[in-house]
Amino acid sequence: MSKVAIFYNPLKEQAPVFAAKLADELEQLEIDSEIIEEKSSNASLSKEISLALVMGGDGTFLSASKHVIEHGVPILGINFGHLGFLSEYGNIEAKELAQAIADQDYMVQERTLLEAQLPSLGKKLIALNEIVVSRNPKSNLLLTDLYIDDDLLHSYRSDGIIISTPTGSTAYALSAGGAVMDPNIRAFEIVPIAAHSLASRPHVISDEQSIVLESRDNKASFFIQADGQDLIELEPGSKIIFAKSEHRLKLAKLNRSYRSFYSILRDKMKWGSIQN
Repeated sequence: MSKVAIFYNPLKEQAPVFAAKLADELEQLEIDSEIIEEKSSNASLSKEISLALVMGGDGTFLSASKHVIEHGVPILGINFGHLGFLSEYGNIEAKELAQAIADQDYMVQERTLLEAQLPSLGKKLIALNEIVVSRNPKSNLLLTDLYIDDDLLHSYRSDGIIISTPTGSTAYALSAGGAVMDPNIRAFEIVPIAAHSLASRPHVISDEQSIVLESRDNKASFFIQADGQDLIELEPGSKIIFAKSEHRLKLAKLNRSYRSFYSILRDKMKWGSIQN
């Protein structure tokens, strides 16, 4: 292993302390590391990095993942908050974690990424969880036509629309009434937010299809946001094209503390127990 990047959330009290201890333990195993504050404007990944670690919660993980996607570097999260879907529990000692890294005692899973092209701005967004299109607070509703490939699926009157990956189905999409999807499913989920029609329901499509969202309001701007990061304002009448990204996220999981998606789901949702 050439070098390890250690991202940490400065707002998590334990995270910077653990990051420093981990760097020391890695150095004793002759593994170089680079500590990066996740919120730093100078956060970047050098070419020598072969593994990225994230000290924080799922939000920190999502932010740090933006730095590793195009490099194809595996990323492993250590959670210092509540039980996370993307991160391991933070109850591992720095020495134990450093040894696991030195032994490469982890598995790597690949996760589908969602891409949104913004023709009016000449840019694109990439998300691991979801991309959210939302109304301008100054307007009453978001008026949109949504196409699957070239076929009109629905004309929405809503507060917004969530386009979610399988990984993100347990995040905002679930809160808005969407279905839980196994992360290995090759699909995307469309979930309207507070739609003004009982016929507006979540919809799952193949990730080989494209989704085109067109604003029908020529007066009010609206917003788009990927994985809860930067909020971008779009002009009235703008179009967004969603499709599967050519990149995939390499998600690392420690073998010694591996928990299946369904095991985490049971704990997170409090399933599997009978209430008296």
